[in-house]
Amino acid sequence: MLSNPVQALKAKPNGAPLRQALVLGIATVLFSTPVAAQPTEDCTVPPDLQPLIDLLNTVGELAFIAGIALATVGFSIAGLLFMMPGPEYTRRGKQVAKNVLIGTIILLSANMVVSFLTSQLGTSLCT
Repeated sequence: MLSNPVQALKAKPNGAPLRQALVLGIATVLFSTPVAAQPTEDCTVPPDLQPLIDLLNTVGELAFIAGIALATVGFSIAGLLFMMPGPEYTRRGKQVAKNVLIGTIILLSANMVVSFLTSQLGTSLCT
């Protein structure tokens, strides 16, 4: 039995329906909006914690900008590897590009995931 889900998907001869179901399930969770009937409370930050919240927002924005810069460098390196002669460089370039793309998707969706979680947990965090 394979313990890694990625290996399990690759081990099955016809893993495409399972992959599609997995992608559809993740997309449904990430892109769903809260129901309008849910109560929405105004949650204000206490004045004593405002400097900490501002610092965390600044660090988050700087991390996002640094991640985009790293993604740009990663795609540049992948392009250079892809253009070099030889099948090993081409294979390595494709692998680097795939990994950078996955990392960029995670980076770009992180803010959306945090917003979704705080909107769902907002009422329990405000009490």
